[in-house]
Formats: sequence, structure tokens, C-alpha cells
Amino acid sequence: MRLILTSILIFIFISNGFAQGKREHFKGGMMLHAGYLTNQLNNPEIKGLCTGIGGKIVFPVLKHLRVGTEGYVSNYNYPNSEGFFKLGWGGLLGEYQFWNKRFTPVIGVTVGGGKIRDLYPLAGDYTDNIVDASIYKVYSTLVIAPQISFVYKVTDHINLACKVDYLLFPGNDYPEYIAKGPRIYIGVLFSR
Repeated sequence: MRLILTSILIFIFISNGFAQGKREHFKGGMMLHAGYLTNQLNNPEIKGLCTGIGGKIVFPVLKHLRVGTEGYVSNYNYPNSEGFFKLGWGGLLGEYQFWNKRFTPVIGVTVGGGKIRDLYPLAGDYTDNIVDASIYKVYSTLVIAPQISFVYKVTDHINLACKVDYLLFPGNDYPEYIAKGPRIYIGVLFSR
């Protein structure tokens, strides 16, 4: 029953967004990002640049409110080894755009989940095929990502976007292992 009611409400909101004049039906695209990550441990210490890719799609619900989804992956490589810290995450996105002009500021929040994969080599020769000593951790987490972005409308259907976010991990059992930090995104969003 909840699924049916939720589906009906989503349909009403989306159809309301589509029915009002010459408004966009969706906006979505790919974004590259870079950021600075740190954790609370000395071994393995994460402190440095991360990079990644992902994307988002949003649909207008009301005049300034948009809902949709987004997902990204952030990669950090440990210096002096072949280890890595990888965070893949995604979730439901809610955005508020202040006005619909050529240059538009947007605030939003994503609530979802993610998976962290952390491989930290302890010792060994990484150039051969002999087993080496390492630590490999995989765990899931709740993700809340407040964000602010700026969208520049190049044409009616092409937009340039810049976004800054900071991931929060509430209720995680291993907060000292998770690397946190701001990320800056740039990308192209297409709208119809």
C-alpha cells in the first residue's frame, strides 16, 4: 500500500512539474570531481587528493524545487604503495534553485548509502605474483551530502555546472576509518 501511495504522489508531483508552460522536464549529466580527504588514523593515514566521476538527474516538482538521484565514486591512492581507498555512493537528491536565470545558484542535499573499499598493503614486493601482506576492508555506510552548486545556462538544453559538497556519515560504526573532506565538481548537464 505504501508503494502505491508513494508512486501516486511521485506521479502527481512530476506531472505537475511537466504541465506548467515551457519548463524543463529533466536536467542531468556527468560530473568530474576532485577533493581533499583526511581520516583520523595514523596508520593507514589518508591525507591528500581524491578524484572521481559520477552523475545526476533531477526533475522539477514545483517552481523552484527539484528531486532526483545522483551517484559518484571517489578514489584515493595511498602514496608509496598500490593501495587505495574507494568510496562509491548515491541516493535521493532534493534541490532548491533560487531563480531560473542564465546563472542560477542551487542548494541541495542527498540522502543515500555508499560502500567503502579500503586496501592497504603492509609489506611485500608488488611487482611479482607472490602473495603480499595487506589489509582489505569493505563496509557500507549511510551518506548525507549537503551541497551548493552554480549552474550556467549555455543554451536552452546545455548547462555548465560547478558544485561543492561535504559528505557526512552519521551512525557509522567505524568513523575513524572513513576519510572526509570537501569535493569540487564540474560537469555538463543536459536539460529537456
